[in-house]
Amino acid sequence: MRPNWLDIPAQTEKRLKETKMNNSIFMTGAALLSLLAGQQAFAVPNSQDLALNKSFISSDSNVSGWNSGLTDGSWQAEREKTFATGNSSVFPKSVTVDLATPTRIGYVVTGVPPYGSTRTVDVSLSANGSRFTQIGEYVFSQKKAENHLFEFAPVRARYVRLTYTDHYPDAAGFDPTYAFTSEIAVYAPGAAPALPPPAATPPGLEPTDLPAPKRIGDGSINPSFLESHESFLKRGKEGPIGVLFLGDSITHRWLGVPQIWQQYYGKYDPADFGIEGDQTQHVLWRIANGELAGIQPKVVVLMIGTNNIGYPSDEIVKGDTKIVSEIHRNLPGTKVLLLGIFPRGADANDPVRAKIKGINAELAKLDNGGSTRYLDIGDKFLAPDGSLTKEMFPDALHPAPSGYQIWADAMQPLLASMMKP
Repeated sequence: MRPNWLDIPAQTEKRLKETKMNNSIFMTGAALLSLLAGQQAFAVPNSQDLALNKSFISSDSNVSGWNSGLTDGSWQAEREKTFATGNSSVFPKSVTVDLATPTRIGYVVTGVPPYGSTRTVDVSLSANGSRFTQIGEYVFSQKKAENHLFEFAPVRARYVRLTYTDHYPDAAGFDPTYAFTSEIAVYAPGAAPALPPPAATPPGLEPTDLPAPKRIGDGSINPSFLESHESFLKRGKEGPIGVLFLGDSITHRWLGVPQIWQQYYGKYDPADFGIEGDQTQHVLWRIANGELAGIQPKVVVLMIGTNNIGYPSDEIVKGDTKIVSEIHRNLPGTKVLLLGIFPRGADANDPVRAKIKGINAELAKLDNGGSTRYLDIGDKFLAPDGSLTKEMFPDALHPAPSGYQIWADAMQPLLASMMKP
């Protein structure tokens, strides 16, 4: 939700940026990074969430798609249902909710997800948007979904501010300078509202650089994911692997072009360990659970990260970097050929294109000229106007057979060099 502050006098808006605390009563505006994992909106009998769907403004806006969801009532962790600050190292940070009109309130409820480094959260109130009075402070646990009820003597206020005064020094899935919050709810004086139940991290929102299996809606491990994993363990025991392709559906779909596969890679005793929909954390889980055990490929061809595209760019880079590190740790004699993430989105102006280019620029830095090489062939798939045609990428994500031919031709010189003794 985009904040609408047109009804606030200019001088009041300016004062919202001033910083003071406790006796000074003023606080710096800062965006609250919200990634709380909750399952359902919670309802309190005879009570109304006064903050529901109200506008808010952040002092450190998040530009990766998490700058929303703070007041949607969902208590869920999906993108656009939660709120996050940006990655500025300057603290304190805050986010301020506009209740639209001065109202008597007696409770504020907020919480954090089981990831991130949010620590101390301060709640303060204001009737006019300039003078804020602190009504409570709470230190949240790290790596634990936790909600907290702030109860205070009834006060008339229009603005409710959450201020993040500090953070835990270590990262828990995201850089520690992000601040996370699932939701904020505000209630009038009266019976205390019930706390919503904290929920486990939903599938697809695990940290990018920590092993996690792929799960389905009920929280159990995806049976298709497990079946593929078991087949890879079996392949590792069946015979030598000279070149291993590791990744997601784009890697898996080499199986749909067997003639190209055999022509270019048959002589290398190849194996395809690609799984549809895999993210970096899923590949890390597969490695941690034995997929590289007992094999000695000369080269691992790795391309992964497109299914993490909803994450901040630095988190995707972090996940890929960890995978490269784990491959070398498990296979010290093996070289890694790291491919840049392929372009996606039919239109050349699709914002995700620029994001992928930025990610690939960081991945290129992993090339050390020896044990890890980097190759970006994305531009070879593009039409002269920069578009991805349906003939080349039918769904604007996966290559057609002609795309796999381009891939094989573009990669072969470097791969052949890496496969030499």
